[in-house]
Amino acid sequence: ISMKNSFISLYNLSETLTVLSGLKKDDVLDNLCKILEIFSRKDFKERIYPEATEYYANMCSALYKADKSAGLPNYLYDLILYDENVFSLACSRGKFHEISTHIIEAVKNDIKTLRLLSEIDYDDIVGMLIKNNPELEKVADSMPSYANTFKYYGKKDVWEDYLSDYVRFYSKNGTGKFARFYSFRMDLNGELLPVTHPDTIRLDNLKEYESQKQKANNNMVSFLSGNPYNNVLLYGDRGTGKSSCVKALANEYAEVGLRVIQLEKNKLKHLSSLMQQLADNPLKFLIFIDDLTFSEDDDNMGTLKAVLEGSVCAQPENTVIYATSNRRHIVRETFTAREGDELHKEDTIDEIMSLSDRFGLMITFQMPSREKFLEIARQIAEERGIKAPFEEIAEGIERFALARGYRSPRIAKQYLDLTFNE
Repeated sequence: ISMKNSFISLYNLSETLTVLSGLKKDDVLDNLCKILEIFSRKDFKERIYPEATEYYANMCSALYKADKSAGLPNYLYDLILYDENVFSLACSRGKFHEISTHIIEAVKNDIKTLRLLSEIDYDDIVGMLIKNNPELEKVADSMPSYANTFKYYGKKDVWEDYLSDYVRFYSKNGTGKFARFYSFRMDLNGELLPVTHPDTIRLDNLKEYESQKQKANNNMVSFLSGNPYNNVLLYGDRGTGKSSCVKALANEYAEVGLRVIQLEKNKLKHLSSLMQQLADNPLKFLIFIDDLTFSEDDDNMGTLKAVLEGSVCAQPENTVIYATSNRRHIVRETFTAREGDELHKEDTIDEIMSLSDRFGLMITFQMPSREKFLEIARQIAEERGIKAPFEEIAEGIERFALARGYRSPRIAKQYLDLTFNE
């Protein structure tokens, strides 16, 4: 078969994508298909198509940005893994047995098509480009290239024969962005954006506060196991590790299907819709609300209270809220509330205090004593391999803490970072 006929066949196959047809919007695959379409034209020999070279450059550029190995098979295989479609969604919900055999056959054919596209050698594409435009011969050495190796996923020459691998992947990891990333934040429009470089802290990195860590962890284990669990409020002095504890839990359990979504207070208006969006997802979600404090007339307070308890829509069983606050009662209570002229001011105060009461588990993080503070510093210094005598560290870190007016794990880390940063 001539190279042109081979490209015509591959182009025709690309046009038959069905279940995975959404992948054709991807920059790499879109440009590759455009190249194949040009190569397939009847007047390809007679007319020069300079845009084909542009499509090829765009394809390689997008591939380089997404895959450091510049491997086309790895890239297209990833597209299959992380696509959200009728097949992957059903598998993620444990309903593979309900999928029509017609859809399963279509998926196999789509996967086969993508495998065949991944096997196209860049030399063949460049050769066809030069054949169409001989002037390119002068810059042939400058044409970009890509790899056809498929090392990362092993030596599976026929992807479509391993459908059970895809089913297991979707069952464990979910689909789409939730399969690719485990940490997310929300933009102003309520859209979830992946955090590509999340904090990698683990529970072992948090020194002392063993009781607090244990309570937070036990609740998370119950949640992940399908047992009764509580929404959690971690409150107390600044810098004591409340937020770090939540992020560490997210890191500990990402491999077993936990996803964390950080929600700032000004995004709480999207909380109810977010909960409903996540309700049918097979994964478990930790909603992390950091540094939570309200004023008395803050509308966001009512939104959070309704989700925690009191809304007609129950909180989905695959979501848990971990919130942190420097305040036990979250709401900044003013003297006006206590001494105002409202007839039933006790009701107002009860209303203010009721929000924190809706968290089933409250964990206190207090400022450490001097002895505990120095022990935290000693453990961090030891973990980092700092060789200085601890008496010297203790003297310096105590002065550093006194200058800032309080002791905390954060203060200890700041001192060690500033003093031993080589």
